[in-house]
Amino acid sequence: MIGSVVRNPVVPIWNLAEGSMMTTLTLNPKYVDILQTLGNLEEIVEEAVHRYAVEQINERIEKAQQKIQIFEAKYGVPYEQFCELITTDETFLEKLEEIDCTWEADLNSWEFYTEDLSVWLGRLKHISEL
Repeated sequence: MIGSVVRNPVVPIWNLAEGSMMTTLTLNPKYVDILQTLGNLEEIVEEAVHRYAVEQINERIEKAQQKIQIFEAKYGVPYEQFCELITTDETFLEKLEEIDCTWEADLNSWEFYTEDLSVWLGRLKHISEL
């Protein structure tokens, strides 16, 4: 029952169907009572979940961007250019190996954070389109 108040410890709010997957969200009755006085319970919960998801995604995006900026500052180029230089510029690679023996480990981390950033940006775009 959408928005119904049942005096159990947990109250089903609504079912979300996406393909064959269904999720039931529950909310403690003490919140239901308060939220129902503020408006449509389903809309309020939906907005709260959306805001929380955006907030958490933005934190992940910020973390990935910070890590990427560290590598960009260290190597002086963006990730894509660094990858190009190590595969096409033998002089760059030789100098790199002379001055930094950790560049390969950095590259793995840099790649991870670049991909992570892309994933979280995609998720943010997806929930912003809903």
